[in-house]
Amino acid sequence: MSIITYSTIGNCAVLTMNRPEALNAITTDMLNLFESQLDAIEKDDSRAVILTGAGRAFCPGSDIKSPPDNVRARIDQVHRLIRRLLEFPKLSIAAINGLALGGGLELALACSFRVAESDAKLGLPEIKIGLMPAYGGTVLLPRLIGAGRAQEMMLGGRSVSGQAALSMGLVNSLFETPEIAVQAAHDFIQPYCNFSQIPQRAIRDAILTGSDASLADALEHEYRLLESVSASDDCLEGVNAFIEKRPPQWKDR
Repeated sequence: MSIITYSTIGNCAVLTMNRPEALNAITTDMLNLFESQLDAIEKDDSRAVILTGAGRAFCPGSDIKSPPDNVRARIDQVHRLIRRLLEFPKLSIAAINGLALGGGLELALACSFRVAESDAKLGLPEIKIGLMPAYGGTVLLPRLIGAGRAQEMMLGGRSVSGQAALSMGLVNSLFETPEIAVQAAHDFIQPYCNFSQIPQRAIRDAILTGSDASLADALEHEYRLLESVSASDDCLEGVNAFIEKRPPQWKDR
C-alpha cells in the first residue's frame, strides 16, 4: 500500500500518511507523493483537503533512521510543500491524531485549520538533539500563537497536549478518539466549504502576505486583491443572490 494514501469523505479529499510502523515519520518518498497528490487534488471537485496519519500518530517529524542524501535539497523540498499548502487554492485541515512533532507539526501549521485529539502531543522538540526547527516552524508557529509562546515551545523543546494547544490557538477544535479524526476534520471544515473559493483565496493571501509587509504595503496588497475579487463571476453572483433573496450558486471563478 502507498505511503501516502488518497481517499474521500463527503466533499473532502483525504491524504493519509501511511507508515504506521514508523509513526508516519517523513521520508523523501513521502514528500514526492505529497506533491503529486496535491497536483491531482487541485484539479478535482473536492472542496477541501484533510491531512492525517495512519495508526496512533499524525507524524513525529523526519525519519532519523532514513536521513536525506542531501540536506539542502530536503529542506528546499519541504519548503516547497509548506508553501504549496499555504498557497493551495482549496482549504486544508490537519486532523491530528496522537503525536505531531517536529516536521509533522510544521506540516500541520501550513494547513488552513487544525483539529486535534484531546490528549495529542504537539511540539517542536528539535533542540533536544541539538537542532532547530527548519521546516518552517520558526516562521509559522510565532505567527499563530505569538513569539513568546512559540519561544517557550522551541527553546525548551516543550510539547503541549491537544487541550493546551486549543487554549493557545494552536488548534481550532478537539475530538476525543483517534478513530474519528477524519470525520471531526470534515465536520469542522464544512461551514467554510459553503463559500466561494475566490474571496477565500484572497483573504488567505492577504493574511499571508500582510504578516511580514509594512502596513502601507499590506493595505495596498489588500486593495489589489479586492479589485480581483470584485471582478469575479462569484462576486456578481453573490450580490445578485443577496438582492434576489436566494442562495448563491458559486462557480469559484
